[in-house]
Amino acid sequence: MRAIASLLLLSLVVAVAPADNAPADKYFGRLKMSALRIRYEIAQIKSRYDNHKLLPEEAEHLAAFAAESYYEWAAQFPRDGWLGSTGINLAKLYEDLPGASARTAAIRALTFVRRTFKNTRYSKQAASELSRGVALKSYPAWAVTLRATPSPSPMPSGKASPAASTSPRSLPSPSPTR
Repeated sequence: MRAIASLLLLSLVVAVAPADNAPADKYFGRLKMSALRIRYEIAQIKSRYDNHKLLPEEAEHLAAFAAESYYEWAAQFPRDGWLGSTGINLAKLYEDLPGASARTAAIRALTFVRRTFKNTRYSKQAASELSRGVALKSYPAWAVTLRATPSPSPMPSGKASPAASTSPRSLPSPSPTR
């Protein structure tokens, strides 16, 4: 009987104890990202930026959504085991991006990790990066080149020029296909 009472008490304590980690079906930020999705998005944005698939401003725009979700996640589940490493990854993403706003976001993430996850390796890593300083990166040459490349027009405008005739005789006859 005593064992059953102990088991019931233990199950009651486990049921009402606050969860340290965010459940998989809990969503954060305007884009409603799960903790796993936030980590995935940070990794994908970094990969796409490093492989020149995203311009710096596109990467920073997407990173802002991931950051918003990250800080909301941290507010609701402050003892989640993934928060420290995710904060470091977020900071590294921002450190790679050019401009003062990206540098400020990197410093914010590093400061958050250092302050929130004291006595962890992530806190020590954040403190180390902050003490060496976060560089202000300039716009990369590959992005300037990529931006200068003209993109093809999506569709013709559909407006006929004044010199063009729209009579059926001026239209070319379709070529036979084989």
